[in-house]
Amino acid sequence: MLSSPVTHRFDVRRWLSAGAVFFLGLAAYLPVVDHDFINWDDPEYFLNNPHYRGLNTATLRWCFTTTHVGHYQPINWLTYAVDYQLGGLDPARYHLTQAFLHALAAVLVLSVSHRLLRLASPDWHSDLHWAAAIFAGLLFALHPLRVESVAWASARGDVLATIFYLAAILAYIPAALSSHQRALPGSRLLLVALLFTLAALSKEMAVTLPAVLIVLDVYPLRRLPGSPRRWLDTPHRPILLEKLPLLIISGAVIAGAFFAAGGDTVAGLREHPLSTRLAQLIVSIVHYPYRTLVPGSLSPLNEFPIGFGLTHRRVLISGLALLLTIIALMMARRKWPGLTAAVCCYVILILPVTGLTQRGPQMTADRYSYLSCIPFALIAGGLFARFLLRSRGLAILTAALILIALTVRTQSQLSRWRDSITLWNHALAVDLTSGGAHCNLAQALETAGHSDQAIEHYRRGLALGWRHPTVYRNLAAILQRTGKHTEAIEAYRADIQHYPGRWESYYYMAISYERMGDVQNAADAYRQALELRLDLPDAHVALARLFMLHGHDAEAVPRLLYALELDPRHPEALERLAILRAREGDYDAAVELMDRCIEAVSRRADPMVLDGLESRRAEYLKDRDTSTGKQKP
Repeated sequence: MLSSPVTHRFDVRRWLSAGAVFFLGLAAYLPVVDHDFINWDDPEYFLNNPHYRGLNTATLRWCFTTTHVGHYQPINWLTYAVDYQLGGLDPARYHLTQAFLHALAAVLVLSVSHRLLRLASPDWHSDLHWAAAIFAGLLFALHPLRVESVAWASARGDVLATIFYLAAILAYIPAALSSHQRALPGSRLLLVALLFTLAALSKEMAVTLPAVLIVLDVYPLRRLPGSPRRWLDTPHRPILLEKLPLLIISGAVIAGAFFAAGGDTVAGLREHPLSTRLAQLIVSIVHYPYRTLVPGSLSPLNEFPIGFGLTHRRVLISGLALLLTIIALMMARRKWPGLTAAVCCYVILILPVTGLTQRGPQMTADRYSYLSCIPFALIAGGLFARFLLRSRGLAILTAALILIALTVRTQSQLSRWRDSITLWNHALAVDLTSGGAHCNLAQALETAGHSDQAIEHYRRGLALGWRHPTVYRNLAAILQRTGKHTEAIEAYRADIQHYPGRWESYYYMAISYERMGDVQNAADAYRQALELRLDLPDAHVALARLFMLHGHDAEAVPRLLYALELDPRHPEALERLAILRAREGDYDAAVELMDRCIEAVSRRADPMVLDGLESRRAEYLKDRDTSTGKQKP
């Protein structure tokens, strides 16, 4: 047994412990400050989204009303707005905030661990409780499974939700202990509900808090009996009823999440049947404990393997492991109630992201472990404390080696999130059959100017079955830009086949036809684009251009006039209508249209283009003067 410290040293040690966990957790992630944004939601969140930028009334209104990218997460957007206010679009600002929040979350893991371990093992010395809690906090902070949630700026919701979730538990525990067989005081329940709401508005998976609190009421708080059949007995009903406000909040958040996601985002039973969901549930429950013990081969995108289902090898192995774990827990539930409670909390925490409401192409994701695997940190802290009782020196040495090994692994994993090309090359090193990794790497290579490599990876990704809404169009755009119009048209047709009703693919396909000299197909494609979106001035102008090319000036005029109704400053529409007016001999109208055209392009046009327009205007002036001179008697 460790020696007992005096009270004033106990307080100092508590703050020193929290400070050590905070700064070690922060230091481990400081390299992320030099990282770039990733082409995996970051463009939609930050680069192409002007709405969150700055702290003003309009921004605040947008933060609390938007369902941008299929989520309702106003707390996230508020923190991003602060980041923008302080650092603009510098990714270092966002990454530094994320690292700081992660360090704060680690301190809260330490605090929750200390509270729960004191209740679970009241006969231990206070130093032992703190040692176990410190190890739990550091294990959480330094584990490589945390990297995705911290290094990926778009995944901040995991960190924020965990902070408020743990704060709610810290607010709940003392009130629950003082109430014991009674419901929580209204003021304390209000505080818990407020923190819970903030957690759920950071990320929807936080809706599990009421169920987790019930598990804690059983053990280690001992407010409820171990048998659920007795929970409805009169003495225990107030404890269940106090969860009702929290359940109402959960229901509202779940309904809001479905509304924000939309019907096209959440997979239906046709594309993701019940058998596949059950198989994914089995794999998911086993995957995260396994990766906690063996944190290797971590990838940003873990797709469903080919032939995935209840008979897949991975599902069968995971099912056997799950069955053996359940049997072991049933046998040890009386001797090790803390272990059983921790595993139950883990299952509750992970359930929202096990495929029951599937969103996206991933079967599992490292970010889902951020909140759900905290119970494993508590288990590890308890085991470390028991090891300390048996062999203090060996226990400290073992713990130090584990934490050092995890830190090294975390640093390695962190370096892979440096930029998009590095990340997706790593993903392909983990799984060469990942169609999503190929296509995301292709997009990153395209941005870096490596078109040929991008085309190759897009084609590999499509061959592997990756079906993201932008892939065909991205491939077609590169092919079109590099002059491979026949292949571009094939890609645009494939996009239309998979995603009917896209005017963009018809429009850009028409451009390829036009550049190939296939006027008829170009005109047909422009018309199809306009059938889907009539208010597209570029398509009207393109049709007018084709009419003029083949001498059908009368058909071109109404197209150009309508284009100018839609966009009065459309340069090509103004220029071509000026040409037509000049052909008709209306040089005054032609000059006036050229004046408007020059004004529209003067700020952004190439000087040579501007010189050409000025020369044409001068010709019209000359022709007007010549025409006027001929008309004089």
